[in-house]
Amino acid sequence: MIKAAQPRFSSHDSQFFKSVHRFQFLSIATKEGIWEYDFIHRNAFYNEGMIDLFGYSLEEMADNDSWWRNNLHPQDKARVISEVDEIMASTNSVWWGKYQFRCKDGSYKLILDRLFVVRDKKGKTLRLIGTMQDFTEIDELQQELDMIRRQQHIQMMKAIFQAEENERKNISEELNENINQVLAAINMHLSQAKMHINIKGLTWLQEAQHLLLDSISGIRNISKRLSPIVLKELGLKVALTELVGELQKITPVNIDVLLNDELEKKINVDIQTVLYRIAQYQVANIAKHSDARNAYIKIEPAADKVKLVVYDDGTGVNQKALQYGKGFANIQEKTDAFDGSFSVESAEGKRGFKIEVII
Repeated sequence: MIKAAQPRFSSHDSQFFKSVHRFQFLSIATKEGIWEYDFIHRNAFYNEGMIDLFGYSLEEMADNDSWWRNNLHPQDKARVISEVDEIMASTNSVWWGKYQFRCKDGSYKLILDRLFVVRDKKGKTLRLIGTMQDFTEIDELQQELDMIRRQQHIQMMKAIFQAEENERKNISEELNENINQVLAAINMHLSQAKMHINIKGLTWLQEAQHLLLDSISGIRNISKRLSPIVLKELGLKVALTELVGELQKITPVNIDVLLNDELEKKINVDIQTVLYRIAQYQVANIAKHSDARNAYIKIEPAADKVKLVVYDDGTGVNQKALQYGKGFANIQEKTDAFDGSFSVESAEGKRGFKIEVII
């Protein structure tokens, strides 16, 4: 912005005179505040849109530079002035930005400001042309649209999550039912076979029985991971403790589960399920990729939400590499489904890895 006065021009200032009429017609169509300053003739122009936009008179806007700078919002002032001053001192010709600007009545409007610098071949500034548009309503509509999109995204992700859980539950129930039927039939046949076999054959038969039972036990573990029945029957803490217990059969990591009984009662089933799934993903990550010896799963209140923290004392990693990991993509998806936040704390070359989820 520059110092400006009320319009002062004559018919001899043909270029500026044409600009004024051009701007007057343009302002009717766009309802924008438009101004121009001619450095050669030292003439300034404001269209009626500037008065309508902010409520100031031409006299109050006469000292263009002071008027503009003094009415910038404190939050935006340093940034905007720095950007405009930089453009004026450079060879660039175009600047635009959004900022809050104070009106005559003391209220603020969000302004979309565009500035064009006209220079001669040697780079000397000849004219400045600026447009100021009230962006307040557009910004509010944009925020409303973003909120609607966010809500739709959350609903979609939640529907996908619930569909996945229902499918897991159906598969788990079908597996359990089939396993029980097969096991009952096998036990009956084994009992009959043992009555009609010699000692050596009986040993082989018993070994086959053990292998079969181990296989069935493995299938049941898969079934439990698909749909942790104990979660619905006995609650989140017991389900997490059982999850940790299964892990400790195959890894030396000592994992504690920290969850207050009173807090657990306040967490609805959907939130308990997603917390369990996220903990399940991260426990698997610890087992596969960490050299940790100790870890914990902690659930605690966070304002009107719930915070899940999973920490291990294994080797840290480069966080930029995590964005490509499928496990962390799954955690982010589950968090998004419940409009939550997900963060990771880790550093390559240092011990300790922590995820934090708030939903």
